[in-house]
Amino acid sequence: MVLFSQLPSTKKKETMPKMDTTPRVAFVSNPSMVSMVFPTKPTLIKDEKTMHRRRSIIREFALNTSTHGLPGIARSESIHNRIFWSISFLCFTAVMIYFVTTAILSYFGYPTQINVDIITEWPQYFPAVSICNGAPFHLDRFIRPFLNYTYEQNLINSTNTSTIPAYLASSILNFLIHKTNKNESMDSYLFSLSSMLYKCTFNNLPCSIENFTTFNSAFYGRCYTFNAKMKSNSNNSVRYVNHNGGNGVLDLEFYVHSHQYVPYFWK
Repeated sequence: MVLFSQLPSTKKKETMPKMDTTPRVAFVSNPSMVSMVFPTKPTLIKDEKTMHRRRSIIREFALNTSTHGLPGIARSESIHNRIFWSISFLCFTAVMIYFVTTAILSYFGYPTQINVDIITEWPQYFPAVSICNGAPFHLDRFIRPFLNYTYEQNLINSTNTSTIPAYLASSILNFLIHKTNKNESMDSYLFSLSSMLYKCTFNNLPCSIENFTTFNSAFYGRCYTFNAKMKSNSNNSVRYVNHNGGNGVLDLEFYVHSHQYVPYFWK
């Protein structure tokens, strides 16, 4: 009687054989010769190829660059030539960096050259002196025409003609533009020199309003200049510092009428 029994099946696990990195000894027919076989790693070959590729890229760049010295280093076939070109390149690069750095530092140092010439002239002209009042307009001459203008523009209903309300301050400029567009004179609103000049002496000699010239300022109204040199006049009208044996002293006193300044419109 034969008995059959079912045995459990077993599977063998397949594993990759490990690379043996230990040196092996091979024996040949000649007993006097023994050869050693060393296995080569694939990663080592790959690193050598990468290094060779990088060197070729650097060498090609050095051969084609316009920078002086690098092509000579790349073309050198002997170590002596390569050392010569390397030292020359480093030396001249250092010289270039030195001069570039010096130029940049000199630029940011903002060097300046000042030439001062002293010219002695005698006698010297006395300088021109200009004076202006702090306010361009005389209040008692300005307020009535201005309030009439604001009344015509329906900006005010009050009959008070002694003060200018604060809300009408912005209308002063509009009034002046209105007068200018109508080509009307505003001389009567300005401060005259005769009403302001109280005393005038130059080197202890009296002077008057005839010794002043007039010009108009957009901010100060009418201004006056003493000892101005006009194109129509000769140099004889210009005073010198040593005029009348003095030291060039101009003494002026004014009455400025500060109580007659137009409010909101003076500096």
